[in-house]
Amino acid sequence: MITQLPPSYTQLQALSTAIGRQLQQQSRTLAVAESCTGGLVASLITDVPGSSGYMLGGVVSYRNEVKMQLLQVQPDTLQELGAVSAETAAQMAQGVRRLLHSDVGLGVTGIAGPGGGDAEKPVGLVYVHLAASDADWGEHHVWPYDRHGNKLASAQAVLRLLQRYLAQAQMAGLPSTTGTLYDVPVVVEAFFKGEEWRPQAVWWQGQRWPIVGRGRYHLEGDGGAVMMVETAHGARLELVVDVIAGEWRLLRMWSGRLPA
Repeated sequence: MITQLPPSYTQLQALSTAIGRQLQQQSRTLAVAESCTGGLVASLITDVPGSSGYMLGGVVSYRNEVKMQLLQVQPDTLQELGAVSAETAAQMAQGVRRLLHSDVGLGVTGIAGPGGGDAEKPVGLVYVHLAASDADWGEHHVWPYDRHGNKLASAQAVLRLLQRYLAQAQMAGLPSTTGTLYDVPVVVEAFFKGEEWRPQAVWWQGQRWPIVGRGRYHLEGDGGAVMMVETAHGARLELVVDVIAGEWRLLRMWSGRLPA
């Protein structure tokens, strides 16, 4: 039985709006290549007023012929690994970035359902990929929803992958001392004990940075918390854990930075 609902279109629009601000702040352009989402990602991005400042365009490559002709997905990749594969998603993202000369290219391919799946590649399987000059990131998911829900969840995965990339790029450019509000997602190792969250380390760009000290701590009514911590390399971070969204975020940073 499914206990979790897919994201709503309203939630995805809010996510797209936040990403749009990041793209504008960093002066980056975007292009998207979609298969199973059928243009949903591009629609969400262009729902935001002013998105023409960063959104160059997109390709809905629903059939393999379009993937090959427009995005230069290799025929051998499609024949040997299939249209729903990590390699195809990567070549889609790289291809649309090359085609439209964007800073960032996104690719998504999967099986929305209700048919088309098998034991090896079930309904709900999706691969997403981000291509940039300094990144080549991919991930896969298996969604438990109906066709519409699987498309919404896939679009959310694409946008969140882009959000994490932009957050990393923003962090890499931070000055060594700042109290500016950034509010970007981060991966945190933590456990809950004695009615308090106890973070152990922050992960950034594939590296683990231990937390060696804790300061101010405020427990929220929904089980989340806002806290100050110090990392082994001397940065003081204000972290928030949102238990409803299931994520940690970096609110502010002082005296140091997470190294690139």
